[in-house]
Amino acid sequence: MLRPLDLTTWPRRQIYQHFRQNPCTFNVTVTVDVTAFKGHLKELNAPFVPALIYAICTVVNRIPALRMGLRDGEQPGIWDRLLPLYTVFYPETETFSALWTELGDSFDGFLENHRADGQEYGSRPDYLPKPDAPPNLINISVAPWLGFSAFELNIQDGADYLLPVFTVGKYAESAGRLLMPVAVRANHAACDGFHIAQFYQELQRELDGFTPTS
Repeated sequence: MLRPLDLTTWPRRQIYQHFRQNPCTFNVTVTVDVTAFKGHLKELNAPFVPALIYAICTVVNRIPALRMGLRDGEQPGIWDRLLPLYTVFYPETETFSALWTELGDSFDGFLENHRADGQEYGSRPDYLPKPDAPPNLINISVAPWLGFSAFELNIQDGADYLLPVFTVGKYAESAGRLLMPVAVRANHAACDGFHIAQFYQELQRELDGFTPTS
């Protein structure tokens, strides 16, 4: 559910209104350490990409500023919960689909849903193979063949798209650690640098302590 914000009491109202009148988006790329995360997944015999998608969604769902949407194109609100819309790559054709999956109540539940969706829809050539996509989806793209230190994503006429967009690159070893770039495209009407910094801090903690019940 998208719960409307009360603009008469919302502390960030003037900032929101300013950046609605003067649209502004920004892109941030931060390198996160996935050394411990990889170790946890090895112990769990769990796949990397679904676990990463789940971790990102878990953190986003803790931060209201990253769950903002518009009702009827005008009234700002906060989604109760966001679900992932993620890319599925097809090496044979060098194309991809965008697939969404229910989070479930735990990582194990999400992993079961992810596998089921992959089996049913993961080989279809359509861009959106799974029907009935809900509006509370957050975009997460994983590009494991591309390492980068900066990434910029532009959405034409994207001033009304208030949710962040995540792009994850290839991890690489450096000084005995596994480091991975995570880029965020953010709408300044919805969030500020403070909220993006909070996301990265929470994401690192989530990756460091990842468990099946995370």
